[in-house]
Amino acid sequence: MDEIKSNKKQSKGRGPRVQGRNKKRPERHQVQQQTDTGPIELDKFQVKAIEAVLNGNNVLVAAPTGTGKTLIAEKLAEKVMGEGKGLVYTSPLKALSNQKYADFKKMFGDEKVGLVTGDITINGDAPLTVMTTEIFRNKCFEDIEDLENTAYVVFDEIHYLDDPHRGTAWEEAILFAPDQVKILGLSATVPNVREMATWIGEVRQCEVLVVEEFKRAVPLEIQWIDPENDLLSKTQAKRQVRKLVDKQKGSIQQLRQQHDKKKRNQTNQQRRGK
Repeated sequence: MDEIKSNKKQSKGRGPRVQGRNKKRPERHQVQQQTDTGPIELDKFQVKAIEAVLNGNNVLVAAPTGTGKTLIAEKLAEKVMGEGKGLVYTSPLKALSNQKYADFKKMFGDEKVGLVTGDITINGDAPLTVMTTEIFRNKCFEDIEDLENTAYVVFDEIHYLDDPHRGTAWEEAILFAPDQVKILGLSATVPNVREMATWIGEVRQCEVLVVEEFKRAVPLEIQWIDPENDLLSKTQAKRQVRKLVDKQKGSIQQLRQQHDKKKRNQTNQQRRGK
């Protein structure tokens, strides 16, 4: 397997301040600058998944965000295009499709990458075509001849298959994709990934391998932000909430007293008028 270099860049830019506000921004933890130390070692799940797709298998990969699932699709694209075949990369959103189109162009060149969305078509006959899942589903129904040379379809965010509103697009795309098209599904960690693999295997009459990873590359850290944009610990946040609740209760009590006093004054004035 070729050595893979990581060229991660960290953005230090901040958005513009909103005029008329004096509140400070939440302070961010300082992140240690990453240095390029040369070739990186792939995680075990990446090695397993890459080997599986390069051997021509249908594969579902379930791993947390930020663990490098897209790398698997990139290695697959290299192999497929090297064999003179085509690959379709689908995503659930136009914005994601546009981003992947830009990323793949940098990697493979303008001539080899195309974009097809409901708004625009760029180099639609390219060997690596990025599109939304709905567009791919429509091609399976209306322009199936365009997929004659397609060897693989990558379903990014394939867990949308369970979405009650849009899941039918993923179902129909999987059901009606040409027989020669194999599947690489990329998913966040979901409890029913093996159930999805079983269903895909049954409807397409093929074996689907499942590769799972549960460790997060970037651990989550939970903190709270108060109305003054200060970062708080859990204990500090609870204390702050109690203060705000007590203050609100006091304001409500004061309003009730003012209301009762006004009612009494109105009642006394009515009595004097009689």
